Parts: sequence; C-alpha cells; structure tokens
Amino acid sequence: MQFEDLHREIIQDHYRSPRNREKLAPEDQGAVLDNPSCGDRVALKIEWDSDDTIARILFDGEGCSISMASASMLTEILIGKSRSEAIQTAQQIHRIFRAEEPAEALEEFGDIIALQGLINYPVRLKCATLAWQTLDLLLKEEGT
Repeated sequence: MQFEDLHREIIQDHYRSPRNREKLAPEDQGAVLDNPSCGDRVALKIEWDSDDTIARILFDGEGCSISMASASMLTEILIGKSRSEAIQTAQQIHRIFRAEEPAEALEEFGDIIALQGLINYPVRLKCATLAWQTLDLLLKEEGT
C-alpha cells in the first residue's frame, strides 16, 4: 500500500467511524464555526476534569471527509490534556499547517499525520483546520 493510499484510508476511517462524535443540542455546543465556501460546520464541547484536564471532547457537524476526519482526530489528540497542553498542541498544529514547522512534526500526534499532504492545497487545508479553529474559539470563549 502506498503512502498516499494509507493516508486516504486513515482519513476515510475517521470519516466513516468518527471518534467522539455526538449530536449536540445548540445549548451544549461550546463553539461552532462553519466554512461558508463549502458548507462544512463543526461544533465542539469540552468537559473538564476537576484538575483542569479534558475528560471528554465531543464534536458535531457536517462536511467533507477531511473536515469531519480532522475533528475526529482532534478529539483523540486532546483527551487527557491539560488546558495549557491543549492550547500548545493547537498552536503547534496551526504552525505545521501554515508550513512554519515541518509537516513530519505531525507524526507525534498520531493519525493526523494523514492530513500532512494538504499543506500544499490551501482550499482543502481550510477543511482540515476548521475543527482546530473551532477549538481556538472555544478556548478563547472560556477565557483562556
């Protein structure tokens, strides 16, 4: 199996069997963003432990395989992280997607490495970063 095929399979796996996806009522959505150019929408909800670590992070939304897979990957990456670790992780992933750090740095975050090929495709990169931008908004609204 070629590298690109493996990445495509990882993306499709997260799209077909999303992790931590749950129908969220409007009042349960901590933050919502959409990409009006393509119709993708992502809503996030974070439940924090008493020690300020992410106990659960859920997403809801609709969109292409890339945006939904990225949201699924985001939830897997962030569960168990402290607030500051979540912020640092999001900042690093944004830097990687903006090509300010090598794409290979995504390897430390697991399946999200499958999105590294999108760095050269700005239109598709918007799909991949929508969930991460929603996370930024959510953390900002929570006062971090």
